[in-house]
Amino acid sequence: MKLNLIAQNIWEDMKSVEGQATFRFAIRLFLILLAYYLMKPVREELILDGGSAELRSYALAGQAALLLFLVPFYSHIIKHLHGDKLFLIVTLFLSANIGVFYLLGSAGMDIGVAFFVWLGIFSVVQISQFWTMVSDYHCVEKGTRLTSYIAIGGSLGAMIGAMVAKTLYLELGAYGLMLVAIAMLIVAVIVPGAKDELRKDHNDDTDDESMKHLLGGLKRVLDVPYLRWIAASVVLLNLINSTGEFILADFVTAEYSGKDIGAFYSTFYLYVNIATLVLQAFVVRPLYQAIGVGGALMSLAVFNLMMYISVLAFPVLAWFAIVKMADNSIDYSVANTTKQILFLPLDRFTRYEGMLAINTFFTRFGDLIQGGIIFLVISVLALPTMMLVGTNIVLCLLWLFVTYNVSQQFKKHSKPSNEVESAKL
Repeated sequence: MKLNLIAQNIWEDMKSVEGQATFRFAIRLFLILLAYYLMKPVREELILDGGSAELRSYALAGQAALLLFLVPFYSHIIKHLHGDKLFLIVTLFLSANIGVFYLLGSAGMDIGVAFFVWLGIFSVVQISQFWTMVSDYHCVEKGTRLTSYIAIGGSLGAMIGAMVAKTLYLELGAYGLMLVAIAMLIVAVIVPGAKDELRKDHNDDTDDESMKHLLGGLKRVLDVPYLRWIAASVVLLNLINSTGEFILADFVTAEYSGKDIGAFYSTFYLYVNIATLVLQAFVVRPLYQAIGVGGALMSLAVFNLMMYISVLAFPVLAWFAIVKMADNSIDYSVANTTKQILFLPLDRFTRYEGMLAINTFFTRFGDLIQGGIIFLVISVLALPTMMLVGTNIVLCLLWLFVTYNVSQQFKKHSKPSNEVESAKL
């Protein structure tokens, strides 16, 4: 009976006009993440084979510096473009970028660092642009319910992308997978979007001070306390995650080289995305029902804290790979879905500028800080990599404090919609 009720609720959601738009959004995110996960093992081989985990961490830091210039530029673009049109232009532009890397790499040029930096920017710009487009059509009460369906499509795309990459990596090679990724992004552009009449905030005034300001969306985040707390949470989340990625890369390069690195990461991402899909489909929505959106975010900090403490007892690749699989899968499911919902109570331009600035610059700002920590701990102080595990434990405690404040702010901003949201859930 319970399964029938769940199926009936899903059917009721999806047969509505909003549900049909949600289904098309889910297909688009499926294709975007399929393309992204085809390229993730490619970037790891290109930068780690002949490079190092330190070089990888510094390349991550470089992404933040580039995004510092891209975010204000984007803030001015959205004065003239929004919704589907902006999504299509961004997606086609990034697809063309992959084509350029394919040509350069096939010609024998060393594109490892450049492609690594670019793919990091692709992941935050493309996916952030997708979610800002979705937010144009979903308000808080609908978004909390329907966003999880879209995220399931993304999780499925990520899982299949990792599976295809694992299967075809040795057959097509790095550059062959780039071509497949381009094809997936072009299909995502072809998939129809939502009807324009579903879009909310049709008449928002674009003549806003922050839209004219040199810093664009960065100024918006600094001016709005709620966005500042979200930004702090995202910085800490990504700092913890990217520091963990460095630890994993250090373990991997100690045991593998060449195509074995790409094969390891293909398997790793496959397991991560299987777990992500399971969590997205069966855990995220019940978790919101049980402890709310803010409670779900706080639970992530507690979980990460426990997992990194466990690494002190089992400092080996086999266990840390499991820890990072759990860390990443929860990040990609619960954390990512929750982050998108946090923006829904805001007006269009606060939402657009805030989402873009936080999902791009502030996300990669965590990588910039991580690069400094890696340089200090590994290069300057010459301390063992395990010291970074202790660093992450401290960061998890700080993140728990920040997520509590984000939770309180979300309740305050979405208060008018709480009764409706509870009824829908």
